[in-house]
Amino acid sequence: MSKLTTALITGASEGIGRCFAEIYAKNGHDLVLVARNAAKLMDFAAELKAKYSVDVHVFAADLIPVDAAQKLFDAIALKEIEIDILVNNAGMMQVEKLNLSDSQQLNNLLQLNVQSLVNMTQQFVNPMLARGQGKIVNIGSIASFMPTPNFAAYGASKAFVLSFSEGIAEELSGTGVTVTCVCPGMTETKMLSHADGIEKFIPKFLKADPMELAAQAYKASMKGEVVFLDKIANKLLVQWATHYPRWMVRSVNGLFARFK
Repeated sequence: MSKLTTALITGASEGIGRCFAEIYAKNGHDLVLVARNAAKLMDFAAELKAKYSVDVHVFAADLIPVDAAQKLFDAIALKEIEIDILVNNAGMMQVEKLNLSDSQQLNNLLQLNVQSLVNMTQQFVNPMLARGQGKIVNIGSIASFMPTPNFAAYGASKAFVLSFSEGIAEELSGTGVTVTCVCPGMTETKMLSHADGIEKFIPKFLKADPMELAAQAYKASMKGEVVFLDKIANKLLVQWATHYPRWMVRSVNGLFARFK
């Protein structure tokens, strides 16, 4: 089996995506960075090239449009770049009661977190299968395992990511292509700071450093782990959420949401 050389990372200009790019570069992978902000990507690409002596390609793209994945795939193919690892990191959060939510923003969230991730996976998995090797890394959330009042659509979108990832992991079993769903808890990123004050109620020991998370997730995906949780506290929370009655988990989360 040849080396998995090139990793494509969406949402690579900031947060967890930026940390993933750093970790993959540090481990000798060439990169394809995707995000909307071309200037920020170009600056980051230059930094990674100088620091790690890897090739870094930049594709500025908004992944919300329905045809975005196809256009990106075609643009990369035109450059004759083979993608060995796909990191579906791009996503958005909306913390608001459903009846107060902006409909366009809600639709964008579902399009980006769900449909775009599926479309990206479908586009890039076939060349991996043809080569008999590859890796898909999907970014879920601790919210994948439980209902999330006040950001219900976000939690449901991440539950989809987990279910989808586990399903295709089995579909692809034995093909040389593996799927890993990374499920971070509260992570010190810009997204957390936009969580409508929720971050104030999260103890420090529950908040993960994004670079450490990316490093651990990288190792898990290279080993072919299907589901990755990064902290013991998150693992215990998932054990609680999945073993206690759903009405209890739902009620406790609802109480927390009302308290907030």
